[in-house]
Amino acid sequence: MRTDNFRRQHTDLLAVAGELGKHLNVTELSADPKPAAALLSKLSGKLQVHLAMEDDTLYPHLLEHSDSQVRSTAQRFISEMKGIASAYQAYASRWGAPKKIQADPAGFIKETQGIFQALTQRIDKENNDLYDLVDSKVAV
Repeated sequence: MRTDNFRRQHTDLLAVAGELGKHLNVTELSADPKPAAALLSKLSGKLQVHLAMEDDTLYPHLLEHSDSQVRSTAQRFISEMKGIASAYQAYASRWGAPKKIQADPAGFIKETQGIFQALTQRIDKENNDLYDLVDSKVAV
């Protein structure tokens, strides 16, 4: 099993986050939060697809692998992701409408920066720990 598609999805997620990051300005968000809300929706959609693919194809395969390191690493990543996914869902729900962003642009910016940090750290960890392990130990 190759991880090329998952890695590409990570690149896409970071690109959308980067675009959203360009709108993290109190003045801009107060005047017109719609572009930021649209990018947040796009990010959420891409993240949802990525997580579903991991849950439906990657993790079940890894949990049945003969190598205990692969199985335990997959289980650890699954457990860690539950909290991250839950935090992201709460964030996306809280800020999903333009009027919510416009009502508290500074709060949106602060929380978005925290989400971006968590997302970046998780992507780095998946790319460098999980996916490297998968590419080296799991047959195509």
